[in-house]
Amino acid sequence: MGDPIVSSVINLVMKQSTSLATQDFAVLWGLKSDLRSLRTIFTQIQSVLPDAEIKQRNNIDLQNWLRKLRSASFQVENVLEEVSTEALLRRLHVERGIKNNVSTFFAASNPLKFRVRIVQRVREIKELLDQIAAERISFGLEERVFSCEVDSEIETRSVKATATARCCSEILGRDCVKEMFVEQICNDKLDDEFVVVNVYVVYGLGGVGKTTLAQMICNDSRVDKYFDLKIWLHVSNRFCTVRLLREILNSLDSGSCDLAQVEVDALRELVRERLGRRRFFMVLDGVENGGMSEWGGFMEVLKCGWRGSTVVVTTRSIEVADVMATCPAFVHSLSRLSESDCWLLFNRYAFDVQKDVDGSHGMEFETIGKAIVKKCEGLPLAVKVIGSLMCHKSSVSEWLSVLQSEVWDLTSEGSNILPSLKLSYDNLPAHMRQCFALCSIFPKGYEMDKQLLVELWVAYGFVPSRGDADLYDLGEEIFNSLVWRSFLQDVKECIFDGLTTCKMHDEMHALARSVMKYECSSIMSGEILKFPEEVLHLSSNDILYFSNEVMAKAKSLRSLITLGGFSKIATPDHIFEQRYLRVLHLGSSSDMITDLPESVGNLKFLRYLNVSRSKIVALPNSIVQLQNLQTLKLSFCENLCELPEGIRYLRNLRHLNIHGCSSLDHMPLGMGQLRHLRRLSTFLVGQGQGVQISELQELNLLGGEFSIKGLQNVNNSSQAESANLKQKQNINCLTLSWDWKNKNNENELQENNSEEVLEALQPHKNLKALTISDYQGSRLPNWIAGLVNLVSITFQSCKRCENLHSLGKLPLLKVLELKGMDSLKHLDDDLYPCLEKLVINDCPNLIKLPYFPKLKSLCIVQGDEVSS
Repeated sequence: MGDPIVSSVINLVMKQSTSLATQDFAVLWGLKSDLRSLRTIFTQIQSVLPDAEIKQRNNIDLQNWLRKLRSASFQVENVLEEVSTEALLRRLHVERGIKNNVSTFFAASNPLKFRVRIVQRVREIKELLDQIAAERISFGLEERVFSCEVDSEIETRSVKATATARCCSEILGRDCVKEMFVEQICNDKLDDEFVVVNVYVVYGLGGVGKTTLAQMICNDSRVDKYFDLKIWLHVSNRFCTVRLLREILNSLDSGSCDLAQVEVDALRELVRERLGRRRFFMVLDGVENGGMSEWGGFMEVLKCGWRGSTVVVTTRSIEVADVMATCPAFVHSLSRLSESDCWLLFNRYAFDVQKDVDGSHGMEFETIGKAIVKKCEGLPLAVKVIGSLMCHKSSVSEWLSVLQSEVWDLTSEGSNILPSLKLSYDNLPAHMRQCFALCSIFPKGYEMDKQLLVELWVAYGFVPSRGDADLYDLGEEIFNSLVWRSFLQDVKECIFDGLTTCKMHDEMHALARSVMKYECSSIMSGEILKFPEEVLHLSSNDILYFSNEVMAKAKSLRSLITLGGFSKIATPDHIFEQRYLRVLHLGSSSDMITDLPESVGNLKFLRYLNVSRSKIVALPNSIVQLQNLQTLKLSFCENLCELPEGIRYLRNLRHLNIHGCSSLDHMPLGMGQLRHLRRLSTFLVGQGQGVQISELQELNLLGGEFSIKGLQNVNNSSQAESANLKQKQNINCLTLSWDWKNKNNENELQENNSEEVLEALQPHKNLKALTISDYQGSRLPNWIAGLVNLVSITFQSCKRCENLHSLGKLPLLKVLELKGMDSLKHLDDDLYPCLEKLVINDCPNLIKLPYFPKLKSLCIVQGDEVSS
């Protein structure tokens, strides 16, 4: 297969070096022969990579050679990236009329100096690669024909639907164990009057199904009825009381509390208040040996619960089980699956697509398959993953090749990676291997955001192009394929906010970390950074660990990601000196950022920038120099007053999130020039000569959640129609808002204008959620009846609207919210076939409701009175 990291970087370098822009510079600066030599060296190295990947498992010298090759390949990529970025900057300067003698942050102000430096750097790297290429001969590596084309095999069928369907039926052989647990923990008669909280422990091998069993118990309807609260915590490497207490509170309050500065004693009291005299069910998943000294103190806090409260612990360690279980009888060793159950599970995955199992080769597939299943040694994770691999093998010879692979012997070599996982990983296309391996930047048990993953994959160039298909769509296909193959799991999707999350099994995480052991690192709770000179992707749960000292050691960083923000410290200056950064995700840590320095413009390779929830008032003008920027996230930057006028020059921008920027009351002209935009959370229609709604006309790639505010500034239907919403088929959730706060007399407004404007803002029929706010018309637009995919609709402060015709005929409508509808008197007696939730808030004249056959939730709020 070849080293996926090296192979992918070399492929990218080959493409960059032959691109038109690079060739133009190569001719201009006399680099053409040097680049040709680089391609020749890489071609020679590529031919031996597959053999090197196989032989390096038992050869430390070969491992070090591959390590040096990786490092050199990244250096070449950086240089070529610098050249292509210089081309983009020069184009920008021409567009803006900037001459070379004007001082800027970049090399365009001194092209001669840039040329000399690049030529020297290319020749230095070429010498290094010559040495590396010469060393390959000493290893006796065999050459193979190597294709530079990236394997673009992605499951184009509906893998998402298939994966979802299979997940519902993939649990085998655990019903009796689950039943035993549920009966025991939901039985008042078995409660010890002297024990408030019972602790049960499930221990067993990695991949045997401990977490799956805990999920089965947690999801049982009897557990729902017996317990007041359910809490799930992933513990992982170190048992840290402070972190777990914070996570308990966040899970109970949906993360709405700021617990960053709350001391441990105060956290204990808060948990006691929330759990006190309530019967709770808690899962502590994946507990390891580290920090077990804190267990007693943690349990003291939990004793505030009602008698019968239960904790279920999953662990690989019998020592942990002995320490944590309330009594020896509450320790359960989870055994391997029986051979018959393993075979049934394998069948569900391996024969998911048509295969000649009933024809002449049917018995051969079954014989080989059963032999493969035996090698999985009763571990359900291994069976699922290898079964997913075999689903893509259509010939007997391919099945035999998997059965006879030497990877099955990895365990005898001291490897802690399950052979079935390694085999399946090796058989992934190279780009998918990279996408999967990058997930190791997140800690074990972390709930990953699908959108963030896809954005990162695209930012690094991991997603190969395919015709005219959008890279983000292809990235979603990769995500779905990794889920289908069980490399990612526990997918949760919320259609209303468009958020999809997933997790990695601990065994999969270990596999990903083994691939990225030098390039990817997490600094959690003060851990020491390993291989600082080589690390490319760095994450932490606290910005405190991105100190200037750490930044000075790690000079080749491409990713900086914070996953929390517990320390209220200023952002280290050295972050903005990481010149090779592609991704800067400060997330919740950015609440200490009061302004972005002008030096952010020096991060010219940057593709992804997230400073959401920061206190910045304006972005520096140097932001326009980030010509590679694809994603800019500024959500809930409540002090942000304006976007830079030059934002229209960020032609590679795909995602711009300004949701929750409450101080932002206008947008710069030229937003319509950002033709690649796929996500624009909010568009503000300007007054007079301000930005017009017609800027949206050509932005037909927009999707996800989209809000248009300031519709009172749209003068007529022709202006509204120019927004071309009907062609924007990727928008799932749409908000249309009028804002009258700047008007002296709301009653002077002509409602006919609102009606004709709304009628002209017809969205695509794919829309799933619609909100209409402060609309001044008395009737709904005709197009509402055609939104056959609509699941949710909200009307807010539509004070003159008298009836809601046609809503009841919408076939998929599940949620209807009516807020501040002063003139609404009744809902039509339509069918409302799927309506499950109805919210009525301050609708004083609404006196009649029709029958809703499937209604599950009704909430009526009138003034301070709430009824449900």
